[in-house]
This record gives sequence, structure tokens and C-alpha cells, in this order.
Amino acid sequence: MLSRIKDFLHRHRRKFITTGIVIGGSVFLLKWLQYKLRELQERQAKEIGEKLKRMQHYESTDRTCNQTIVGLAPALSSKIFQSLQTDDILAKLRSNPDNKLELWEELRIVAFTRLVTLVYGASMLAVTLRVQINILGGYLYKATVEDGGGPQSSQQLAISLEVQTAYLSLIQHFMRDGIERLIETIRTNVTIVMQRYNLKQQLTLADTETLLWSIEMALNNGKGNPIDDIARYTLPNPDSTLASFDGAFSSMFQETLDVLESVESTQVGLANISIGFSKVMDKLADYYMTSGGTNKNSKSNLNVESIENINGITISLAKLIPIVNGLASKVAPSTNPVTVSNGLVLSLPDETDPMSSMIVHFLHSEKLRTLGANVYETFCH
Repeated sequence: MLSRIKDFLHRHRRKFITTGIVIGGSVFLLKWLQYKLRELQERQAKEIGEKLKRMQHYESTDRTCNQTIVGLAPALSSKIFQSLQTDDILAKLRSNPDNKLELWEELRIVAFTRLVTLVYGASMLAVTLRVQINILGGYLYKATVEDGGGPQSSQQLAISLEVQTAYLSLIQHFMRDGIERLIETIRTNVTIVMQRYNLKQQLTLADTETLLWSIEMALNNGKGNPIDDIARYTLPNPDSTLASFDGAFSSMFQETLDVLESVESTQVGLANISIGFSKVMDKLADYYMTSGGTNKNSKSNLNVESIENINGITISLAKLIPIVNGLASKVAPSTNPVTVSNGLVLSLPDETDPMSSMIVHFLHSEKLRTLGANVYETFCH
């Protein structure tokens, strides 16, 4: 009996070996597959967790960015109004002086310069801070990941706060010297364009739009284009600034320059300018419709016929100047709260400040939001 069993095993030994190899290999493969599956699940869970953490950090950065931009807008408006005052000119005109024509010429230059500066200033403020805060946000997130989320030493924290404060304070250059330089550039181009118009000239709404478009084209094609050279207006001179800092600050400053000089930033800036002038034209259209309704002495005409015939309504440049001056003559208090939800500015307590009103529209722009998201994604890895 035992010999038969041995003989059977000897005859079928290859089958037993093959079967053993197959069963052993299957068990090993199953164990290996289970290990790899757990490894894949753990990696996916980690990636999802990191993505969720990064998304939450970005949303927080985005809200901070929007609140910062809206918070600085009234201060920038005040600076523009201080530099482009029209009250003295208007007071002199009311006294019926001998140089009335000269004062009217000055008023139209100042009024249009102020309006255009508000549009450009709002765009440049929004783009620069969007880039800055998202670069900083990316750096902070990357530092948190590399540090494992652990607590930093007091010395590291102090250096980090010093760099953050210095970096975010760069925008103060725009709030002081940069905006003055922008005003000078815009005033030069407004003066050139305004030479084509006289005070008695009748302008349709389309003519007024052409006037603003001509100023925009003069700025885009002239020396010191505010959109192409945005960093030269909104950030201080690199040589003097980098002399005081090195390391992370130096890297962030140089990267900010690179991003602001990119095609993407230029396109976003131009898109903002288009939005800004579109809002200005909407306001001016209201005055044209009011003018049309007044001429016909009918309130119903204001709502129907004035809208249908708006392109046929004309206003003299002399009458348009006070309207333009009035569009850019109010500043909302900077201490008012801002309603923000999911990174979007929902409302301002007082939108009489034209710059703050434009800023809200800019912050809802998909192009500006995409720019910020791309910058953050680039620097958080």
C-alpha cells in the first residue's frame, strides 16, 4: 500500500509541483494585489485629503484677497480725488471770471483724467493684489506641507511674519507714488485726445464711447502703457527694495514681477479696463436717456422712446463735463463691512464710490479669478 502511494506520487510529481506552484503563486499574487490595492487606496485617500486641504486653504486665501482689494479701494479713490480736485475750478467758474474758457478747458481735462484713472487704478489694484496674495498663499501652503503641519519655532515664525508684512506692504508704493505717476501718464494722453474736441461739440452716446476708447488706445499705444508696465506703477524699484531683504522675500518679489509681466496678467488687466468703461458707459447712457426724456417732456418717453432713439440724442461736451465730473466724485467710507461668500463679494454697504463698484465687478470676473487660481496652483507645489 505504501509502495503504491509512493509510486503514484512519483508518477504525478510534476502535476503536484505545478499545482503547488500555481496555488502558491495565486496566494502570493492575491496577497500582492491586496497590498497594492491598500497602497493605492491609501495614496488616493492621501491625495484627496491634500487636495481638499489645498482647496480649503485656497478658498481662505481667495476670501482674504477679495476683502483686501475691496478694503483698499476707497483709500486709493481718496488719493486720486486729492490729486485731481475740481472743487476750486468749479468755485471759480461760479464767480463768472474773465478766464472762464480756460477754466472749462482745465475742468474737462481733470474730470476725464479722474474718471479714466479710477478705471485703470481699480484694474491695476485688483490684478496686483490678486497675484501677490496668491503667490504668498502658495508659499505658505507649501511651507505647511513640507513642515508636516507641525509647529514652527518662534524664530522661524518671526521671520515669516516679517517677510509676509514686507511683501504685502509693497502695494503701498502704488497707493502713494505709483498712482501719482499713473495720473501723470493718463493726464498727458487725455490732454492729447481732448484737443480734437471743442466745448460746443455735440456728442452722441456713441461719440462719447469713441472719446473714451480713443483715450484707452492712446494709453495702450503710448510710452508707459499702464497695463503692459503695471509692475512699474504698482511695485517699488527692485534694486532699492531687494537691498533690504533676501531669501523668500527676494524670490517672491521677482516672481511677482514675472507674473505681472506675463501675457495672462496683461489680458486680465485689459479685460478689467473693458468692464470698467462698460460700467461708465452704462451710467452715461442713463444721462442720455434722461436728456432725451426731458426734451420730449414726457416720462413715458424716458422709458420707451428715449431708449429706442438713444443713438440720436446729443449732448454738448460742455454739458457732458459736469456729468463726467459727477460720476467720479464720491468715496465710500473704508470702514464699512464687506459681504463675502465663497470667495465672491456679494455686496458693499455703499457703492457710491465708483472704484469700489468697479472692483466688485472685477472680482466676479472669471478671468481674474482664474488668474489667481493659476498663480496659487503654481506656487503651492
